[in-house]
Amino acid sequence: MSRVAEIRAKLGHVHIDTPYYIGVDNPDHLGIFWSANSLFRRMFDQLDLTNTVELACGHGRHTAQILDRVGRITLIDINRENIDVCRKRFSQNSNVFYSVNNGADLRDIKTGTITALFCYDAMVHFEASDVIGYLSEIARILCPGGRALLHYSNCEDFPEGTYEDQQHWRSFFSERMMRHFANRAGFRLVDTQITPWPPTAVTQPRIDAVTLLEKLQI
Repeated sequence: MSRVAEIRAKLGHVHIDTPYYIGVDNPDHLGIFWSANSLFRRMFDQLDLTNTVELACGHGRHTAQILDRVGRITLIDINRENIDVCRKRFSQNSNVFYSVNNGADLRDIKTGTITALFCYDAMVHFEASDVIGYLSEIARILCPGGRALLHYSNCEDFPEGTYEDQQHWRSFFSERMMRHFANRAGFRLVDTQITPWPPTAVTQPRIDAVTLLEKLQI
């Protein structure tokens, strides 16, 4: 197993049966993403939700906020246990579909079929090589003009380390890297913002970034 695969597997394992999901599935934390004045909400409202993917869905707290707005949504997570929780949570919703992936690709999703993909509170921990790989996969599954909204790490500390070496569990990556590799994967930059975490902590280092990308219509 490669070093990246080891880190990916460990990250997935620590997100099984953890009180983290209870702690973040509350109005205060969800408000960071879904309040009317949230930078996340401003960008999210620019997505076409006809056929949507949430990558690294956890227990589905974000999908729960938009079920009345999406046509179809596929929840993807590296942990089958998380998908099982989501299946139970959304058992009454016929427009929700599920996929367990390997933490590195989106092979269950057909090419050119998705209008929007978003990933919140998860990619901040991903290895840089996995983020770069996902950009190519996201470009593959999006239809021309489809958009991706990604929340990821803007932390260039500990380039030889892992998410565990940074106090906020941020992996080595940056907003500039995102812009570069997204361009090479065939995206147009729609909007991007570097932010502290949480965004209201204005005196703290700006360790996160949120970027809205659009697949070029070739």
